[in-house]
Amino acid sequence: MILQPKGHHSLKDEDYARFARFYLANSDEFDEQYMLHDALFHLIDTIQQTHLLLFDDDQGQLSAFIQYRYIENVHTAFIDSAVLVKKYRSSRVFFAGLRDVVLWICEENRHVQTIQFHAAANNRYINRLYSKFAVWTDVQVRNGRTEHVYTAELEPLLVYLKIQTTSRSD
Repeated sequence: MILQPKGHHSLKDEDYARFARFYLANSDEFDEQYMLHDALFHLIDTIQQTHLLLFDDDQGQLSAFIQYRYIENVHTAFIDSAVLVKKYRSSRVFFAGLRDVVLWICEENRHVQTIQFHAAANNRYINRLYSKFAVWTDVQVRNGRTEHVYTAELEPLLVYLKIQTTSRSD
């Protein structure tokens, strides 16, 4: 099973509608206390400010998404939200998806130096997973929930993901 990425440059209105439905249907993945108004506010607040990657399965069903924003003055891509449907969750799929996302971010943002993620502080699985390739660098409270922020320097992340690189300078 391979998920096919589709980036924001090629998305149409119907793709954004699919994303909104998918996000609302899967918003409980973020936190058991994540309410409908939190999800709606997130969509309204981020849809025009983030880069969106959608991943369809072999049958063309939306099965995952990643939303990130690039903070140019610090050369950082911050992944705001991501969901992969449960039936596709495995270490292999996560690793392949993270590779795809990092490659996509690097293509769109030549000067990226760090990638940041956040995880609900009480989600032991995600925190343990992120700590394999990123360092816990901050704590923030969003919508009343405590989250850990993880930072991955790009070059070590590329090595971890076994991505061959050539010089990234201009």
